[in-house]
Amino acid sequence: MKIPLFIRRGAKRISRNIVIRRRLPARFGSRRLVVSPGAWLICRRGLGLPAFNDLHDCAENYVHPGDVVWDVGGNIGLFSSTCAARAGITGRVICFGPDPWSVRLLKRSSQHNHGHAAPINVLPVAIGDRLSLEWLHVPGRSRAASHLGSTGAGGGADITGTVRERHLTSVLTLGWLSQTLPAPKVLKIDVVGGERRALRGGETMLRKNKPVILVEVHGRNADEVTSFLLGFGGLLYQCEKGESGKNPVSRTTYNTLGLPSPA
Repeated sequence: MKIPLFIRRGAKRISRNIVIRRRLPARFGSRRLVVSPGAWLICRRGLGLPAFNDLHDCAENYVHPGDVVWDVGGNIGLFSSTCAARAGITGRVICFGPDPWSVRLLKRSSQHNHGHAAPINVLPVAIGDRLSLEWLHVPGRSRAASHLGSTGAGGGADITGTVRERHLTSVLTLGWLSQTLPAPKVLKIDVVGGERRALRGGETMLRKNKPVILVEVHGRNADEVTSFLLGFGGLLYQCEKGESGKNPVSRTTYNTLGLPSPA
């Protein structure tokens, strides 16, 4: 029997202040992760599901003790937490996310694992191609699909449905941040249609440091992101959810792994 819409909406409102604790797979030290009820519906069978293979495999294959990782669009912190486990106490994870609710959850997860994994520094900002103040749109369907209003139709707005909340947020660039923060060995970008802006804003830093890049690419951005990543002289691999292998591609797919050319 289908649950009436007004009941589902009411349940969502009531559950917004509830949090649930989950654990990462054993290969990442079974570290604790604090999630919202909405995320729990996805994670209820555990955080080792094939749907998370793209994140788990990237962390396991490319993050090493002492590494610095940047997680752009951290959401509940699944990638940040797995990378923190891999980087160890000598490493560092820097997570960027403009949604206040998700930021609070991620900070709580980091506190649970303090002293047992790399510290996770959470910056409550969005990442783009210029320094600015912009509206963050939080959709009613899922907070994970929050996006900058300037992304526009065809980026985030066309897949997220009705906007539940709007928050004014600072927008910084990867290049500007690299003037103060240590450059990443691994960079993950999941910004719901804003990936080309995020990459453009860090072009100089990325060309200089050549990190491994795991990026979620929306259709309208595929050609530009492909040209950008191939400009490093590296290789692109399909990294779709549910697949553990890497398949070389000539054009970015929804989840793409970009490997820089050997020095």
